[in-house]
Amino acid sequence: ATKYRRSKAVLPIRKCIRDDIRGMRDDGMTYRQIAQDLRRRKHKISASTVRRIKGLRAPRRRYAPRSVPVALHPTVKKLVDKLYEEESTRTTNEIIELVEEHTGVKVTRDVVANIREELELNQYRVRYGHTVRIVNQLIRMVYCERMLDSGEQYLTHVFTDETYIQLGKNSRTCFVKSRHDATHPAPKHVPKILLWGGISVRGPSPIKILRGKDSIVDSGKYQWILHESYLDWRWNSFGPSATLVQEWAPAHSSNSTKLYFERSAIQVFSSLTQK
Repeated sequence: ATKYRRSKAVLPIRKCIRDDIRGMRDDGMTYRQIAQDLRRRKHKISASTVRRIKGLRAPRRRYAPRSVPVALHPTVKKLVDKLYEEESTRTTNEIIELVEEHTGVKVTRDVVANIREELELNQYRVRYGHTVRIVNQLIRMVYCERMLDSGEQYLTHVFTDETYIQLGKNSRTCFVKSRHDATHPAPKHVPKILLWGGISVRGPSPIKILRGKDSIVDSGKYQWILHESYLDWRWNSFGPSATLVQEWAPAHSSNSTKLYFERSAIQVFSSLTQK
């Protein structure tokens, strides 16, 4: 008779058992304790098998900072929260120096990391948004409310703009309580590469990339961009019903550009901020 040797391969573990294992691991149980508990429930599993399950994290040690006196911990925690609220891009070393300056206590980097976790501060890359001038803030709010009341869906509008792209890594991280607070104001144009493009409910328009001296956009250069990247795409996507939405920069609102719109039968959207 042929003897078959018992396979030592690990059989797949059911999802419900994996969830139980993760829960026990989060409670601080060791791999050996988890395996013993499962064997009491008639599950044949070893500690080494438990260790190979993906998604298991070591139990976090209880936070007990030695560098901060117990009586001063609430004060330090409140100070760290205030410092990040004033400037969310402060580095850990800056926080350590400011805490020592205000309280006389020199905390460690691990203490700052644990305080951030207690304050539910998350780390994100800083995103920069365009600054809206105060004179235009009320105008834009009134316009948006009017469009919401009218039920405008912008089904035939093509929103276009050009912007400069910096070719290089220049990112910073910040610690904030929500993603919205990670947006910081910054200048719109950086003298690197200029990109023009548009977007609509029927998809994006072709992107135009301008380099060097070509990135200086005047009326003639703007009309050339529209001729190369907008006219044919507009007709193929919308026919004669497309409406061009643009900002009213000097090159966009010059008399020469307005005459070009008439010759090319380009319908332009009129906004409250139009000059």
